[in-house]
Amino acid sequence: MELVVQILMLFVALGTALRLTFERGWIVPLLFGAVASVFVYLTYPYAIEQTKTGLAGYIADRSLREYAAIFISLDVALVVGYSFSRLTKAHTHRGRVVSFLLRLYPGVLLFPVLFYLQSTLIFALPGVDFGVVSLLLSLGTLVLVPGLVYLLRFLLPEEELRLEVLFLVELFIFILGIIASVDETIRTAPEQSPIQWRGLALTAVVALICFVVGYFAPRIRRTLRSK
Repeated sequence: MELVVQILMLFVALGTALRLTFERGWIVPLLFGAVASVFVYLTYPYAIEQTKTGLAGYIADRSLREYAAIFISLDVALVVGYSFSRLTKAHTHRGRVVSFLLRLYPGVLLFPVLFYLQSTLIFALPGVDFGVVSLLLSLGTLVLVPGLVYLLRFLLPEEELRLEVLFLVELFIFILGIIASVDETIRTAPEQSPIQWRGLALTAVVALICFVVGYFAPRIRRTLRSK
């Protein structure tokens, strides 16, 4: 279950960066990175109070995961609502107000991810001053958040394509949040079996092909239409 939670955190970081790519200029990404950086540094006194068994206990607590799944679902709903609001222009006053409020919400799931990452780094770097670890992570957050936003804008310059990717990422976050809330208790002892590397490689190849097709298909279609 810990692996599922860590994969979920990676998608959360990617989804947050994708959401920030729709803000014009660099003020909002830099401001969000600054807020996240300050959050990391201010919460390190609480992060050093955590233990490995405590973090593992949080992840193993099914009731806590269920509450987290509800919170994740609400966050995903708001971000998906924002993506749909960019596809169609609101014609009513109520619709414009809702679109404006959705634009003000950049997503908050990155903050618990940063707290977990900070606690993990403290355990992974024994002998290093806690304040130094927190300061380095804080500075790294300040640089990486706008840096990742810039990288995604460079790789996905078209807004429609970024909206599609954002929707898919949020869908994965929702699915992983639901999976993480499921009881992982093993009722019967499974038989040991080797890892199917051929199947994993085939899955990775298929995923790569789907990504390449999804990335280049709109460009090819526009090129054919222009001719």
